[in-house]
Amino acid sequence: MKKFQIKPRHIVLALSLLAMLIAFMVYTVCVSGKYSYTENVGAKHLEADQVHAKSSDETVAKIVSVENYTEEGNNELKVTVEGVNPGDCVVTLAYRSPENGQMLVRTSAFRVLPIGVVYDLTIDSFTSLKAVIPLGVAAMLLIVAVLSLSFREKQRNGEFYYSMVIIGGIILFLLLNVIVTLTDSQLWSRFGEAVTIKDILALIVSSGNRFVMFSEIPVIMVAASLAVSNIWLVVKEGFRLQNLLGVVIAVLVAGGILTIRLSDNYSVIQPDALYYFAMLANIGVAFLLSYFECMFLSTMFCAVASTRYNPPYDMDYIIILGCAIRKDGTPTPILRGRVQRAYDFEQEQFQSTGKHAVFVPSGGQGSDEVISESESMKRCLMEMGVPEERILKEDRSVNTYQNMAFSKTVIEQDAGDIYTVKVGFSTTNYHVFRGYTLAEKLKMRVKGLSAKTKLYFFPNAFVREFIGLLWEKKWKHLLFIFLFFAVLLVLYLIIRY
Repeated sequence: MKKFQIKPRHIVLALSLLAMLIAFMVYTVCVSGKYSYTENVGAKHLEADQVHAKSSDETVAKIVSVENYTEEGNNELKVTVEGVNPGDCVVTLAYRSPENGQMLVRTSAFRVLPIGVVYDLTIDSFTSLKAVIPLGVAAMLLIVAVLSLSFREKQRNGEFYYSMVIIGGIILFLLLNVIVTLTDSQLWSRFGEAVTIKDILALIVSSGNRFVMFSEIPVIMVAASLAVSNIWLVVKEGFRLQNLLGVVIAVLVAGGILTIRLSDNYSVIQPDALYYFAMLANIGVAFLLSYFECMFLSTMFCAVASTRYNPPYDMDYIIILGCAIRKDGTPTPILRGRVQRAYDFEQEQFQSTGKHAVFVPSGGQGSDEVISESESMKRCLMEMGVPEERILKEDRSVNTYQNMAFSKTVIEQDAGDIYTVKVGFSTTNYHVFRGYTLAEKLKMRVKGLSAKTKLYFFPNAFVREFIGLLWEKKWKHLLFIFLFFAVLLVLYLIIRY
């Protein structure tokens, strides 16, 4: 299996992100020696002698100015504090209300850091923090650009492995969050104001909700089409539970969206027990739904792309993945389609390059089968004119993983080394991507050949393969979900308290 290589674009990405971080730190040191905050004092203008501001320790921070200005019909007091030496102090702002003459006092706690940055302890903010949002958007766009190049390269080279799904899911999640952030007029209308750390954390925590909100309509359309295809499948093939997987997906999607909508106002729910339950339901379901939406949509794209890929005409061996045969030992239409696709490709390869490939029909004999699947495929190939010496049977496997694993052994016994030969595999279109992921698990470099199936059969079969893929990587998914939930919980507790 080809090892991961650090490519120039990965180095550029790492250096660019590092440069952004350094630029932010330099910017922070340059501009955050002063900090301004505002106080709304009502509709009437305040005179200078009506406002008094004082620092509890001017050797730590001093008041530079107190300005009175009008903003959208309201009078605002803008207090600017400048750091002097590291330490803590409290700034007291006292003014007489122009509305009723009552004396009002407001206090804010500040800490001057050793690098001279004035940190507002009251709301957890400093001057340069407002640059985090545009900088974060730029960083996400840069990551999306680099990952898109990697995704495109894998597609072009026929490397349809699980890493491609991960890359596609990250691209989708980041891109939609960038779009939602850029189009959030309320967020950008407050850009000139103080941005707090809690604001930033709230954006991160709500990323799942933003993704679900933006993708809601297309995802509902996909879920509805899966449900419709299942109805079509039941009409054509009869009622079976496995023919209703698309309906199950549609119900889960609809239930998840409904749960998010019903728990949207969890912040006003009382008592605390119900509040935490609604909060976890809202944030948790939104994250799970967005996570599996990204996985599903990315897998769907990768699966479709894998069926449209045209392998190069340089195959030494072509594995044909088995499936059930008829009672008389002849291939079913699905299995015959796989054999035909392998044969057609081999013929095209020979006509194009003059190079023949060896066929490896793979599949054992089930308890209800008169011969092995591999023997059935071998007979079919020989009927097509393939000489027996160019057919290597693998007749021990009982599932797709064993198809690949035992076929690898057969090829190694014939060729000596699996890594010195070119290997393809032929299977039905909905099954191609799964074949790639299983080959990756076995450290095999393969190229898939896609055999067509009935249109109404494809969506449900693909859902079944997707569920199989999730189950195959279940521990990675569970670990990622656990870690993400732990991070979300910590971030939310910081925001809350």
